[in-house]
Amino acid sequence: MPAFRRFRISSKKILIVFLVAILTVGTARSSGFSIIELSARGTGMGTAFTGLADDASALYFNPAGIAFLPGMQFQMDNILVNGFFRFVPAATPPGTIVPETGFNGLNGLKYQPLGSLFYSQQISERWTMGLGVFAAFGLSGNFTNFKDSDPEETKFVGRFAGTRDRMENVWLQPTLAYRMTPNSSFAIGPSLVYNHAILERSFLNPLDDGLDFGRLAADLIFPGQDKEQAAQSIARMLPEGRARISGTSKSPGIVIAYLYKHPQGKFGFGISARNAVVHHFNGQMGFGFTEGSTLEQVVGRGTFTEAFPSQPIKFSLTTPGTLATGISFNPFGRSIMAFDFRVQDYRRFKDVPVNFSKTAADDPAIGTPAEQRLSFDFRNSYNVAVGLEIPLGSKAAIRTGYLYDRTPVKDASVGPLFPDSSRHKITAGFSKVMGGKEITMYYDFTQFVNRTTDVPENAKQWTNGQYRNYAQILGMSFRFGDGLIP
Repeated sequence: MPAFRRFRISSKKILIVFLVAILTVGTARSSGFSIIELSARGTGMGTAFTGLADDASALYFNPAGIAFLPGMQFQMDNILVNGFFRFVPAATPPGTIVPETGFNGLNGLKYQPLGSLFYSQQISERWTMGLGVFAAFGLSGNFTNFKDSDPEETKFVGRFAGTRDRMENVWLQPTLAYRMTPNSSFAIGPSLVYNHAILERSFLNPLDDGLDFGRLAADLIFPGQDKEQAAQSIARMLPEGRARISGTSKSPGIVIAYLYKHPQGKFGFGISARNAVVHHFNGQMGFGFTEGSTLEQVVGRGTFTEAFPSQPIKFSLTTPGTLATGISFNPFGRSIMAFDFRVQDYRRFKDVPVNFSKTAADDPAIGTPAEQRLSFDFRNSYNVAVGLEIPLGSKAAIRTGYLYDRTPVKDASVGPLFPDSSRHKITAGFSKVMGGKEITMYYDFTQFVNRTTDVPENAKQWTNGQYRNYAQILGMSFRFGDGLIP
């Protein structure tokens, strides 16, 4: 009992080391965590829609476009995503079984749905109001495998860098558009942005934070022994920990936009700017530990569970601003070709401060610091898109498009939470007007560039290796309103 008491009194510094390791988590996805496939027509043209913006989904791409829409317009866009996210590690701990095709990053998430709603109403010859509900950003990945008895579902090797992430970012965007001249318009959309985020990972890595723990505890658990040898022994005896951060936020956002259309419709130019949004989360932090570890039998399970109590937390992160510009023109007949260029300031997604409600100031046995910061190493991203639409009579059209999207994530930040790389997107779609309603469908194949990382600092987390990803998206929209030919 005296040794156990002495261990608890000295645990404060040790547990701070634990927490630092828990919270230094990197995160990434293609284009970070942006979503641009929010219009069936626009995505069918490779997302080149900023200079065209001639249906209600303009509320996302270029809200100034609703000023040119007659009467009332209502549109529902829905997509279904099927992805393939695989990680093949360059090295593994002894005895690790790697599935034949690598570790799967979409456990239980083979198909992911996403929907958007867009509405506009012309008030007068110059004024139009609109309302959009859509997810401008989002995130979902899951490498959580713990079934060691099944070679296809063996414990994920990179779990100490992260296992699961999810972010649901929804914009509620009322918009007012003003037609300044017969051929130009301006729009502004002050918005309410709801965000829900989850982040999970393992900790007490025997080669990393577990070894740091061992060095601090060596004199307490193995007094008089070589400190480094004692630390390695302690690290192997630790239980494996699990940490989970979750929270929700509501923040203001805004978008402003401009659109010019040639009188005969032969040329269009648009620009749209969506601000970076700082999200202040109220949430929870939870901890758990595997049972039956050797060290638990020495110091007691309560040492770990009491030192890491589940507790309310506050944290914040910034979703990047987006600046988009685009043109459209008629290359032949009534066909339309469009080009877009977008830049996103992902450098603002850099530090994520986390503030805790239970700290060592409340109880010496608690090692949670007052604040800890998650560090990221993102760069600004950009994408270029081109699309073509060819009318088939007055009631139908076909489309195709291409997009290149440069990832904002550097090699040092690539990992299981965000197995990110640049991507090439090829799309095709069509529309048909039937009975005053328009149905639009598209298919999107996205090939992520295979990425191999070899970052020395990441070797202890077993996240170096090859990331192979692709995704298929099937989208559909239903649109009805004034101006559609029955």
